[in-house]
Amino acid sequence: MKKLKSYLQNTNVREWISLMALLAVSVFSINFRYETHVLFTSLTGVEEHDPFDGTVMPIQEAPDWSSLTTAEYKMSYQELPKSKLQTVSEYRDDYLTYDSSKLVWGKASDNVIRNAIITYPVPYSGNYELDACGEGCGSHPAVDIKVPKGTPVYDIANGVVSKAGTSSSFGKYIVIKHNGVPDPNNPGQTTTLYSSYSHLSEFFVTEGQEVSKGEVIGQVGDTGTATTHHLHFQLDSGDAPWHPYWPFTTAEASAAGYDFWDAVNHGVGKDNLYRYTRNPMDFVQNHLDGNAVLTNNVPLSSTVESTTTPVVEETETTVEEVDSAVVSVNFSGLKIATPAFIMPGQNETITLSLLDENGDLKKDASFEGSMSISISDTSSAKLNRDSLSSADFSNGVAELSLYADHEGAVTVTAEIAGREYYSSDVYVIAGIEPFAKFGVAHDGYFVPNKAETIQIQALDLEGNPTPGFYGDGTLELSLVQGSGSFSKDTLTKKDLPTGLAVVEFTATSDDNVIIQVTYGTKVIESSTLESRLFNDISEVDEFYGAVSYLVEKGTVQGYPDGTFKPSNTVSRVESLKFIFSGLDKNISTGLSARFSDTSSGQWYSDYLATASSLGVVQGYSDGSFKPTQGVNRVEFLKMIFSTVNDVEIDPIVESDPYSDVNNLAWYAPYVQYAKEKNLFPVSGNNFYPGDPMSRLEVAEVIYRMITVNRNGGQPYTSLMRP
Repeated sequence: MKKLKSYLQNTNVREWISLMALLAVSVFSINFRYETHVLFTSLTGVEEHDPFDGTVMPIQEAPDWSSLTTAEYKMSYQELPKSKLQTVSEYRDDYLTYDSSKLVWGKASDNVIRNAIITYPVPYSGNYELDACGEGCGSHPAVDIKVPKGTPVYDIANGVVSKAGTSSSFGKYIVIKHNGVPDPNNPGQTTTLYSSYSHLSEFFVTEGQEVSKGEVIGQVGDTGTATTHHLHFQLDSGDAPWHPYWPFTTAEASAAGYDFWDAVNHGVGKDNLYRYTRNPMDFVQNHLDGNAVLTNNVPLSSTVESTTTPVVEETETTVEEVDSAVVSVNFSGLKIATPAFIMPGQNETITLSLLDENGDLKKDASFEGSMSISISDTSSAKLNRDSLSSADFSNGVAELSLYADHEGAVTVTAEIAGREYYSSDVYVIAGIEPFAKFGVAHDGYFVPNKAETIQIQALDLEGNPTPGFYGDGTLELSLVQGSGSFSKDTLTKKDLPTGLAVVEFTATSDDNVIIQVTYGTKVIESSTLESRLFNDISEVDEFYGAVSYLVEKGTVQGYPDGTFKPSNTVSRVESLKFIFSGLDKNISTGLSARFSDTSSGQWYSDYLATASSLGVVQGYSDGSFKPTQGVNRVEFLKMIFSTVNDVEIDPIVESDPYSDVNNLAWYAPYVQYAKEKNLFPVSGNNFYPGDPMSRLEVAEVIYRMITVNRNGGQPYTSLMRP
């Protein structure tokens, strides 16, 4: 699928060229930033904030890039229809290194990968080549997250603002210090990390301010030298000499024989990168708090300006700057009309129309200077001109000639006054084969009562996709097996302008589904769609049996989007609900748990009050319970063993159960019992007692506990059934 490659080239290359210039400039200000950091730390000492209780993603929502129209692609977060926004893609290196030529447009599972590729164009320790090389191919110390202007940026964890200012390179940026967080390099230990957020359009915090995870701290922009909207998200170690850290200097790049960009692409300073930075998305995703409350305390119509002096950039090296002179225009929009298809050797006319604020043609439109015109893939097609002047527009319309050379997909871009306008994709195809039948594509699974994407594709005699469907009849969608509804159950040629239509199907039961497409006398049936519990786990996944059992039992549930989010951290109060429900323990009403940070009337009140009255839980020395803090492994073991009446824990532990569990630790008896009964899935010689429990781990431990109890207390094996 060359369309994706062209799309990525068109939308990202301009951004990353300017981003590289940004980074080149930032390297030259290292000494000044280091001195500022040292001074600030010496004046303020160790900043205090709430203890670590999990993380949230820095970006919560991103566009479903595969569904955006050209107009929607240019919209801000506030302008974009909410139906085109979705939970931000999971950051996964296997997605970022996926062979994009194998992705099918409209296929739900492929769209997941495509959205991740577009959302995270430059990964941690990656390069600027956009070559799907993934992590480890360069020395880029951050993850770049592509989202529209104005997208809210969230603080990932409790912390204190270390910096909040403006730089000519990073634009508006924030650095937050996080004390006592899990050490990514040393499981079971804590450390200090610094998260940073750059190129913001606005920020809403000041230096020294305490911030909480899930708090909106700014909005995505393109300030600094960036020319498109994105978030530069980075995570530095506490001993990094400055923040945000960069792994090499200009002198080091020159000594290696590279300019700045080649130095990144060849991994110069990679040892420094791994020493002083951490993979920011791995850290966040490994400690996600699925119950975190997002807050937006942004003052209306105002931006909190930093109280610090903006960073001064050193000028020992000159970086070429883009001419920022304002170009005068008197039109509000521009429409680029292109053909849907063109064959090699053909010429087609492209029209550019200047529009008023209502989207209508503005015949008297004009502008000063020139409008640049470019094409995303010059190997597939070429334009006869690369710029236009106001004189080239007659009654608001100008024409260009597009010559097709080789098969592929291209997009035409017009740029003027800092604004970019994009055409629809133009496919360069060898020929249009005649339509023979329809095909139905899907990912093979559905979650009951959740919308699934189904692709209806026109096929030629060989069974290959073709745009050659010109029939005037109606396609009817129905079910041969199963029950459910379609977002649209009749289609016409208007719905298949390129031979492809995408509809949503929602099943109303867990019966297997077979879809039928009828077009006149042509009838085609899909392969079988099978029901699954959740979108993000399946029967082949480890611990699926535990999840399915507890779902049927009513102990655990999924999220509204059809996911289970198996890696999300479980909070202390949520763990009580799982334990009491899974072990069929009665919940008392009318009791109260007196903790300084809990109150009656919450969803967890009865669970917490019951657990407190039974001695299952106690609070902290300061009188708090920290209900939303992630429950760690040993806390969870104590809770579950204290809930089961007939569990006898030997308080004497003669030797260390695991390398990281001392036999004299308060929790050693619980860990020892869990080991003897094989209640906790452990791999290796470490238990990692302080690690937070994930939803999947909680489900598995409860399932094993139930199974062991119902099998006479025998150690758990995978052959046992509850």
